[in-house]
Amino acid sequence: MPLNIKSLPPLNALVAFDVAATSASFTQAAAKLFVTQGAISRQICSLEKSLGIDLFDRKKRQVRLTAAGREYHQHIANALSEISMATFAIKNPVQTKQITIAASHAVASLWLMPRITEYLRAYPDTDIRLLVADNVLEVDAADFDCNIRFSAVEPIAYRVDHLFSQRVFVVSSPEFLAQHKSLSPRDLLATRQLVLDNPTIGWFNWPDWFKGMDMLPVVPQHKVIFSHYNMLIQAAQQGQGVALAWDHLLSDYLATGSLVKAFDQTLDTEASFYLMTSVMGSKKQALDNFRLWLMNNL
Repeated sequence: MPLNIKSLPPLNALVAFDVAATSASFTQAAAKLFVTQGAISRQICSLEKSLGIDLFDRKKRQVRLTAAGREYHQHIANALSEISMATFAIKNPVQTKQITIAASHAVASLWLMPRITEYLRAYPDTDIRLLVADNVLEVDAADFDCNIRFSAVEPIAYRVDHLFSQRVFVVSSPEFLAQHKSLSPRDLLATRQLVLDNPTIGWFNWPDWFKGMDMLPVVPQHKVIFSHYNMLIQAAQQGQGVALAWDHLLSDYLATGSLVKAFDQTLDTEASFYLMTSVMGSKKQALDNFRLWLMNNL
């Protein structure tokens, strides 16, 4: 489709929309862009007026993307990423032996690190830079060669590889399960739940799991709340309570027996983990070696 300059919204409005959509907050977007909340609101309103649609549902102290907003953001976010990566690539010549991998704390510590160790045995001359963030959606696309991302739909990128779908079930340490072996599943869930505070968008927490399983929620006697999923899993290994587990993400822990399924009920989700290769990463043979190795060693 030929470029129509007149149909393009102002770049500042698109950037404001992208940051606000990613943050799900006009206030946080303003802080990240070093402007006022009012400035963000005006940019969004201007963009909505030019498009003729509402991009956000505005509720008291909360904003959420509309269906049209989610679709528009997916395309805009990737377009801005491509611009950012192209600019970075021009300013920074490719370092062919170094690859930069972006991942969340949970993916990096629970799943990726053991595989990097194995990969370096096969490719000892490769230098790896691991870029870890609470939310990989907020990492500048120009900063990485590939990104391991969790998503309910296949993301858009220069190249996308599906790693694995996810099933979610309840786990505990063997000792915790043995101490409560006489309890029914619902009674076990009522002992102590390990809860993730403010999970990444799309990440399952207890209310989502109960809803997906078509079960009435179980209110536990006690909770332990964590800001990071890897800390939550360490607590589960130490016998502090029951936790929600993602099968592939915790495959190593289940294989060694440090965590066990508490009962058989399992939720098959529509979400998956993807390996997204950037334009800059696609130019590196070292990244292609890593991508192929990873796909063959899932």
